[in-house]
Amino acid sequence: MEHILIIEDDIHIRESIQEILELSGYRTSTAANGKLGYDSIMENCPDLVICDVDMPKLDGFELLLAINQRLKDSVIPPFIFLTAKVEPNNLRHGMSLGADDYIFKPFDHLDLLKSIRLRLDKRSKLMRNGMLKDLKLNSASFEKLALPCDEGLILVSFDEIIKCQADRAYCTFHLTNGKTILVSKSMKEFEPLLLEHNFLKVHKSTIVNINYAKKYIRGKGGQLVMSDTSIVYVAVRKKDELMKVLRHRGQIGIHAVSLN
Repeated sequence: MEHILIIEDDIHIRESIQEILELSGYRTSTAANGKLGYDSIMENCPDLVICDVDMPKLDGFELLLAINQRLKDSVIPPFIFLTAKVEPNNLRHGMSLGADDYIFKPFDHLDLLKSIRLRLDKRSKLMRNGMLKDLKLNSASFEKLALPCDEGLILVSFDEIIKCQADRAYCTFHLTNGKTILVSKSMKEFEPLLLEHNFLKVHKSTIVNINYAKKYIRGKGGQLVMSDTSIVYVAVRKKDELMKVLRHRGQIGIHAVSLN
């Protein structure tokens, strides 16, 4: 029995869709907001997701962005968005994130069932033929980074991050507002995305946003003084790469201070 996850903050719509699907022979689960939906997708691997666009805490677009990041090496379930918005920009944005279809509110239950069946059959056919490719977004188009932490899923703009520092299986993100976010995942989980957004790995345990490097202190490897006045050590093998980046960005003047 195919499993469909319904993510909708309106309890009446959520329960109505659940009843329609269960009467049509599907197994269902529900989530009342995007954060709960994210957790359910991670834990239960549904065959298809029906997701409202406008939700508190985490909207449908932000959720799909986070799923693309988290499941970058896995097959992502088809996403059908529910929305009352019909603006072309909203439609294009959802499709760019990998949405499979839109159902507009108020919707006809037959249209919903038809769309579901179409997406499930297409996915099943591709899987049988070995043609199913990973559904993932070009990482360069991500505007925010999804960080799972104790408080839930947090989306942080890349330009809000000063640096990321690793400590074994954990890593800490230091933000421009002075806050830190502790994530119970290794830095390798986020490294590919960070490196495509003006970040540079200067040490095995540290990735910095090069925009916030204010001064380079010469030494064997050297040190970077960041915008929050913190000191970041540069590994010897990373020094040449750092100097190349600084010269390219016209920041070479920041390395005028010496340790001696």
